[in-house]
Amino acid sequence: MLMAGTNRMLRILKLFDLARPVITPEWLMTELGVSRASVYRDLSQLTSVGLLERVAERGYVLGPMVVELDRQIRLADPLLEAAQDVLGRLAEDTGGAVLLCRFHANQVMCIHQATPVKGLIPSLAVSYERGRAMPLYRGATSKIILACLPQAQLKQLLASDGASMVAAGLPGNLTELGPLLREMREAGYCISTGEVDPDAVGFAVALRDGEHLLGSLSIVMPAASMTAGLRKTTLSRLQSAAGRVEGRLQDQRMKARATKKMETS
Repeated sequence: MLMAGTNRMLRILKLFDLARPVITPEWLMTELGVSRASVYRDLSQLTSVGLLERVAERGYVLGPMVVELDRQIRLADPLLEAAQDVLGRLAEDTGGAVLLCRFHANQVMCIHQATPVKGLIPSLAVSYERGRAMPLYRGATSKIILACLPQAQLKQLLASDGASMVAAGLPGNLTELGPLLREMREAGYCISTGEVDPDAVGFAVALRDGEHLLGSLSIVMPAASMTAGLRKTTLSRLQSAAGRVEGRLQDQRMKARATKKMETS
């Protein structure tokens, strides 16, 4: 019973989005198929810890604890710490928007975006922004992550979400998809044009913490200004930056290992 209630509260939190920023108990009763007493008990517990806040006569919105947790992530996330000064420098060196993204729940989420001080060309839109989940099948930022997933996970995605893959222009079977992703994985990068934002070209490489796939580091540039020389230097700078981030993550692991060894010796 306790586990069921916990799972239900997690479901409530996931039901919030930009189209539904305020949720009412009555709507939750219908959506979750549970009693009024259960819904109000869940809402009371979520409100008591600050994850929800009651808005008089309207319903419930996400609460201040979410903001506090976001601050904790921004200040203490090991990946953000490792990429701390790398992202801004990469943006200045390339003149593009630099995106640091994590792979989560079969989606790609931007956790930080850096732009050059001079700014991008005004007409260039970048859909990836902090906290916005993006699909796994379009654009270099996402597709390089897809290319690095284990085959068993790819099979699961094809079985559960094959229609979305096909809609994004990818093969709907492993026979054709496998070689396409393997080529990308062996190259170590992905470049795409106009797949997410029109008139933009994206460069992306995967980021790992040891053997664990974290997400990707990418640069978005105006397609109109792209030349063969700029393409080459942008990719080279991106790969160097990703290497620095992964090197810092390795340093973090080594320090944590050394600390643990000292504490147990």
